[in-house]
Amino acid sequence: MSSTPNSTATTPDRPRPGRRRRPRPATRAGIALGTAAALSALVVAGFLPGTARAAGPGGSTVGTSGPAPGAVTAPRPVPDVPSGMPRAIEALAPYVGQVSCEPRAKPGTLALARLLTTTYSGTGYVVEHDCGADPIASEHADGRAFDWIVPARSTDRRTQAEAQASVEAVLTWMLAADSARRPFAVARRLGVMFMVWNDRIWSSHDPAGWRPYSTCRKHPEASADAICNRDRLHVSLSWAGATARTSFWSRTVAAEDYGPCRPKDLNWAPPHRGKNPARCGSHTPVTASSRTDALGTALLRFSGATVGPGDAGPVVRAVQQALTVPPDGTYGPFTADAVAAFQTRRSLPITGTMNADTWRALLIASGARSAVPEKPVVVLTSPATKLARYKKTVLRFGSRGPAVLALQKHLRVTPSGWFGPQTTSAVMAAQKRAKLPATGIVNAVTWRALGA
Repeated sequence: MSSTPNSTATTPDRPRPGRRRRPRPATRAGIALGTAAALSALVVAGFLPGTARAAGPGGSTVGTSGPAPGAVTAPRPVPDVPSGMPRAIEALAPYVGQVSCEPRAKPGTLALARLLTTTYSGTGYVVEHDCGADPIASEHADGRAFDWIVPARSTDRRTQAEAQASVEAVLTWMLAADSARRPFAVARRLGVMFMVWNDRIWSSHDPAGWRPYSTCRKHPEASADAICNRDRLHVSLSWAGATARTSFWSRTVAAEDYGPCRPKDLNWAPPHRGKNPARCGSHTPVTASSRTDALGTALLRFSGATVGPGDAGPVVRAVQQALTVPPDGTYGPFTADAVAAFQTRRSLPITGTMNADTWRALLIASGARSAVPEKPVVVLTSPATKLARYKKTVLRFGSRGPAVLALQKHLRVTPSGWFGPQTTSAVMAAQKRAKLPATGIVNAVTWRALGA
């Protein structure tokens, strides 16, 4: 999904005619096909669909395609709004784009997708997209977006008309005013950021309402159906909506959650692990310099993405290439072992998962060069002339000798002459204070930061 859905030129899921997005096999297996399977614990009895009631086409609130000529459809049902809603309601969700990598469906995302597929038989949903698979940001990679699949080009005109009417009924249900005349009431209680359907996009943060979606109207061909969302309704949720903390699920109005923030030196943020009430700062993307090779460019592009066992896609493939593991794009036991071995060599916590510190160490080891000029090294202490003689000596876990002894005295570590866990921790802390990669390895840059 685009980081700026307000702009037509940079709108989410930009169409690429002739190419259809193919969900990975694991995603296909997770598609619900409108069965009466039990919903998640969040979808209690009050969330189940009610009896059918009239919900006419949304007119200007939906795409341009209507029922097939001559087709007759019955009024479509819509889900019930749970009882016990608070009088207060959420504000329209601000746009918070995807910056982290955690494509597993969040509870609110899954509950809403299942609610729709349970209400409308013959439909399905897709949540997961491999991180980095889309050329632009996508909330699928956060587990905050899903595509509700409907049979748009069925050979049966009645089936096609019913599919169109079902989506229009849902859009009317989401965007209608409530009894207090507050517009977009259900969408606000669900935390909907934007929706894409049938060549058009609706954004909660854009007063213009529905508008053309990218260049889709110029590409009526069937090969563009998936990308232009003619056979699916795309829904992207806020962090509060995706984590099921909005009033539709919790009966309590949710505070705004801006999600995880990415560091300045990496392109991806850590996964969402707690509410963030403050909007993240804006950092320039980390890009490769003209001297960086293809692998280094890929590593810089994906830097910071948290991937581990079970993940797949281009991020994993780049890590595998850097660690000389067969690049099959799947994070299996061999990849986890290679990452753990790399972390051991760099005196990092051994997790077998790519995290921020492991990315920083891998970028250094691979020689990836950023187009952003390096900042001057911050001197931690007053110049320590006794360290100058060792500034060309590289120290790491297991090193011994007078250089280690001098380092330990300078860092106020028990002077044993052996570079062990205590010394490693002290070095990493010093590197963090100097805004250097916390590798635990003392090289020329770290010696300079220490005053050598």
